[in-house]
Amino acid sequence: MKSAPFEHYEPSTVGEATSLLESLDDPTILAGGQSLVPMLRFRLANPDVVVDINGIDSLDYLHEDDGYLKLGALARHADVEESDLIAERYGSFADTAPLVADPQIRNRGTVVGSVAQADPKGDWGSVLLAHEGEVVAHGPDGDRTIPADEFFLLPYDTTLSEDELITEVRVPTPEPNEGSAYHKLKRKTGDYAMAGVGARLVMDDDGVIETAGIGMTAVDITNARATDAEDLLEGERPSADLFEEAGELASEQSNPESDEHGGAAYKERMVNVLTQRALGDAAERAGTVKRRVTQ
Repeated sequence: MKSAPFEHYEPSTVGEATSLLESLDDPTILAGGQSLVPMLRFRLANPDVVVDINGIDSLDYLHEDDGYLKLGALARHADVEESDLIAERYGSFADTAPLVADPQIRNRGTVVGSVAQADPKGDWGSVLLAHEGEVVAHGPDGDRTIPADEFFLLPYDTTLSEDELITEVRVPTPEPNEGSAYHKLKRKTGDYAMAGVGARLVMDDDGVIETAGIGMTAVDITNARATDAEDLLEGERPSADLFEEAGELASEQSNPESDEHGGAAYKERMVNVLTQRALGDAAERAGTVKRRVTQ
């Protein structure tokens, strides 16, 4: 099936793009097309106007700057997967990128596009939450920075205004003794998550957890934080018993639905297991434990 006809605009600057978003009636943004192109093909989406931002070269970047890891709106999943910077310093990002769909989609799909789609089964939203990340949007009034905690409202619904374009997502650069990880349960390679958990731990010089971040995938109406587990962890030394308790709290705070891939109780159990695994890897990568502290 082919898509329905639509008008196609190709701005070359962020200013041109946001002017189009402001002036056109209900435009749809195209970056990697990971979600939009299949929806167009099967006519699940029938936009009259598409604003294709792939010609805005200034949005194609992945680098550290001013205390943040910054990913522009055209940074592809494959860019993250192949980055030496990511491999050396951002464990959760390195874990996540190869788990997104398949290589063909990772070569075109973008991290920002996935975040903007706000699918609760999307992986990157949980990583952003675990890292206390931010979304940077440009609109008629200039740039606006939105904490990831305030970005996701409902499935496929965010606090982004219709005349705003996400230009960047970013997370703070790692502190000393920081580690992060992401674990995901899926039926087969390329599938969306049945459940996923991203974790970030920052230790102090005595090996005590100073900051904990846990983001969950596909087990609530949006990507969600396991705040009760985070509170439990902070101020404690990492151990298998502590991470087991944190996994139980994350499981209790999750709210999965039963579907053809598994019952809600099974998914809650998987949240428990994935949380322990992600915390164990994060602690190991923080350099304060010698091996994974999980069961």
